[in-house]
Amino acid sequence: MKIQAKVLLFTAAAVGLVLLMGLVLITGAVMARRTRDRAIAAEEQERILSDLRTDSALYIHALLDAVETQRDAVPTRDEALARAGAPFRRLHELAAREQERGGESSVLEAGTLEQLETRYRRWLEDTAALARAVVPSEEARLLRVARHTFIQDVEPLIAAALRGEQAEKEELLRSSTRGFRVAQVMGVGVPVVSVLLVGGLALSMLLPLRRSLKDFLTGAERVGKGDFEHILPEERKDETGAMARAFNRMARELRDTVAEKQRLARAEAEASERETRRYNAMLESTVRERTAELELANTRLSESLRQLQATQAQFLFADRLASVGQLAAGVGHEINNPLAFIISNLEFVREELLRQEGVESSLRSEMEMALTEAREGAERVRVIVGELGNLARPDSMESGPVDLGAVARGAEKMAMHLIRPRARLVMEMDEAPPVYGNGARLCQVLLNLLLNAAHAIEPGQVERNTIRVSARAEGVGTVLVEVSDTGCGIPPENLGRIFNPFFTTRPVGKGTGLGLAVCQGIVASHGGEISVDSVLGQGSTFRVRLPVFAEGVQAAHSREHTEAPVPMAPGEPSDAPRREAS
Repeated sequence: MKIQAKVLLFTAAAVGLVLLMGLVLITGAVMARRTRDRAIAAEEQERILSDLRTDSALYIHALLDAVETQRDAVPTRDEALARAGAPFRRLHELAAREQERGGESSVLEAGTLEQLETRYRRWLEDTAALARAVVPSEEARLLRVARHTFIQDVEPLIAAALRGEQAEKEELLRSSTRGFRVAQVMGVGVPVVSVLLVGGLALSMLLPLRRSLKDFLTGAERVGKGDFEHILPEERKDETGAMARAFNRMARELRDTVAEKQRLARAEAEASERETRRYNAMLESTVRERTAELELANTRLSESLRQLQATQAQFLFADRLASVGQLAAGVGHEINNPLAFIISNLEFVREELLRQEGVESSLRSEMEMALTEAREGAERVRVIVGELGNLARPDSMESGPVDLGAVARGAEKMAMHLIRPRARLVMEMDEAPPVYGNGARLCQVLLNLLLNAAHAIEPGQVERNTIRVSARAEGVGTVLVEVSDTGCGIPPENLGRIFNPFFTTRPVGKGTGLGLAVCQGIVASHGGEISVDSVLGQGSTFRVRLPVFAEGVQAAHSREHTEAPVPMAPGEPSDAPRREAS
């Protein structure tokens, strides 16, 4: 028999045995997979049922906590009902999947599941209703009734379902044991038969081919070592003879090909090495140049962006301040003229009243008091108009000793209309030494902080809220100004960003996010610093530290020429995100 026939016979036998073994393995794998999937499903169902017990205990504790804190139990009930939907949906999915795969339904899938879900949800609602009816002193009764109801209505169904799952797992274990035994028998029998059959065929082919293969191996080793002159015997008439002749021809062609390829490889390697070195040098140079250009462009863009943002903020508030300044100047001029007539006429009436002799002394006193109060009111209007005009002059950059008490009183007059319906204002500024700076700009800082504090307090509870402004010497050469309130406070996540320009949580059109940023710029231009401490729901304290007049002249003067903070329109409160309620 020729080698070709022997190979075909051997191949047919090997393919048949492989197909048989593959069929056996596939059958066993399918059965094992079904068993595994059912076991996994049973295990997951058992875990879900156990979790229901744990969730019920946690639900009871949540209701007890709601009763103790006198909170409504409805949100806790709704959350528990929503959370209970997921495990029951999963149980339905597992039951449907098991039925699709031909598995027998356990007690859980046969009808207990719907009943368990209904009773469990009813237990959640009944327990929540009971929790709403009891008082904190009846927590023990709530716990006892809830546990008794769960054990009586829900626990039997859970226990029955768990027993069904345990029985199903035991049946799956017995089934898998039988499958393993069958697989062991097949795993031993089929390979033994295959080895005997294939071994016989292999021996019938191996013995004739052994000698021929030895000759081919010897020839291949010599050719592999570079001996292309080795010749195999070609006198055989079968396939081995044809292979010997082909081998000898291949050796001769290989000898010629190897010689040619070696020559071409040497030439190509030399050219490739030269080209690679040239390209690497060009690439490194290009990367260095592009990297330097990108870094320079990035630096220029960042600087341009920063300058554009600063310029935009300056233009925006300079325009607003100019408009407010013009309005304040016009209104002040229009008010001062009639005020002068009012004051002079009140003084004239008072002098004429003093000359009258026929007027009763009590009536004269009342009239004098009324005229005096009217004149004082008119003078107060003139002072407020003057303070508003001073604050509206941003171009006045003159610096010198500044009385913080006078600055605070000026800011108080302009902010009192907003503070009066919200809180009591306490001023403690008498012991503060003078500082070096610009009075109008420092007045702008205090005005912004006062308005910011007022916006943090809801109107209508004046006696319960206080805004305190104090100033005192701190250490050597420093004055500490504090503006504190009892408002809603600043959220902790916003404390680090309240001085950032354009950062605000106020509604669109209610603020620009530049109030505190401008305050920080003004304080920094005076050689000082501003900081804040806040507790949510209890209030905030802004601290401004400024150099005293004797030691802060040089520092403040140098900063006046290097920094130009963006001015804020008079009376505009800081809209940094201090209080969500404002």
